[in-house]
Parts: sequence; C-alpha cells; structure tokens
Amino acid sequence: MMLKEISKYWTSSSESYDKVIQTQFRSPKTISLWKQLLMKGLGTKPGQKVLDVGTGPGFFSILLSQMGHLPTALDASPGMIERASRNFKSYGYQVPAYVGDAAGLDMELEDSFDAVVCRDVVWTLPDPQRAYAEWYRVLKPGGTLIIFDGNYLYKESKTVFRRLWYALSWTLILLTEQRIRQRSSQDKELLSGLPFVNVLRPEADEAALRLAEFRSIDVQRNFIPARAMPLNYLKYGYQNVNRFMILAKKE
Repeated sequence: MMLKEISKYWTSSSESYDKVIQTQFRSPKTISLWKQLLMKGLGTKPGQKVLDVGTGPGFFSILLSQMGHLPTALDASPGMIERASRNFKSYGYQVPAYVGDAAGLDMELEDSFDAVVCRDVVWTLPDPQRAYAEWYRVLKPGGTLIIFDGNYLYKESKTVFRRLWYALSWTLILLTEQRIRQRSSQDKELLSGLPFVNVLRPEADEAALRLAEFRSIDVQRNFIPARAMPLNYLKYGYQNVNRFMILAKKE
C-alpha cells in the first residue's frame, strides 16, 4: 500500500524533478562532476550493463549512455518513466525503461548487471532491506552497487538560520529551475513514515548491506563539497542532512 502512495507522490512530482535535471544538463560542470562520481564505482571499462533504480526523469541513464554503458531504467512511478522515456528520445538514446518495484525485480535475472546505481532513492523505499537483497541478487559477482543518498527528514533543524537559508533556497530554486519547491502536510506525513527517514544513516545502510551479504562497503560522506558546486549548495545545503555515497561489492 505504501509503495502505491509513494509512486503517486513521485508521479505528481515528475514535472518538477524533470526541471531539476534539465537545469543540471545545462551545466557542463555539474555533468562532469556526476560522471566522475559514477566512474569511482564503474571504473573506465565501457559497455557495462547498469541497472538505474529509481531513474526519475532519466538523469543517470543518460549520463551512463554518454559514458558508453548500457543502462536499464526502472522506477515505481509511471509519471517518472514517462518523463525518462521522453528524455531518452530527446537525447538520442534507446534505453529500456519500465515501471517496477525496486525491491521486487521480477523481470531481472540473477547475476545479470555489472552495476546498480541510484540517487536519492533508498530513503523513499518502503522496504530498503528487501531492495538491497534484490540488488545483490541481480549483480554479477564482482559487481558494484553505487548509492548516492542522504539522511533526509531525519531530525530536521528548525533554527532561525536554517529558516532564513530555506527562504533563500526557495528563491534560488524558483529563479534557476522555474519551479516551486514545497511539500504538502499530507506528503510530509507520508514520507515521515518511511523506515530510513527514522534511522541514522549511512550507519543503517551499512548494517542492511552487510545483512544482504555485500562486502567491501566504502562510505564517503559529503561527497560533493560546497566549493565544487556553490550554487547547488546555496539551493539545497540548508537541509540538515548528512549526504553520502556508498560503493558496495558483490564478491
């Protein structure tokens, strides 16, 4: 039931998030930075089969295609898959894309992907432990799971400084992305019930990954320093989150 509600939430947000990635694509510096981060997990070998879980409007799948890889895009939200498919066509790539459950990859065979990637997805999952187990299953031996995420909504700071920063960020987002960033009280209530919103991360992720039999788990906190993307930091840095990147291997 929660997956259905989460899917509806992201479908309603698909237009807004599409504006986010279009803004990112207009910045060569942003694109270069994300490709470098992906290469930390993928290395330089081209032609890898990569499952892009929670693809949203298709940002990672487009980058992976540009890097010479073979992505498959998956999202629980029909609205996001519609946006992603449109973007793939616009950028000239034929990326397989379908609506599916990140924690129930029934269409994917065991040991079939060189890598699984996701950005800001795990915190939205109703069952992160089951998802990690599924991602382990579909990875080839030696394959890599690449996670970019954060401790979103966890004990959010509401100091005067943070409130003022939020007001500034709202203005900058409106000017640069032509969208209004806000969540309804109903949305906040839905998201606050997610399991990984109520635990300290990435510690909870490390424990869940080990339980899923991942080994060689490498965690990098604050993987995008403020100086690397100052405008992005002004827009989103107000969030009291500990952003992190995880590379985990299937041995």
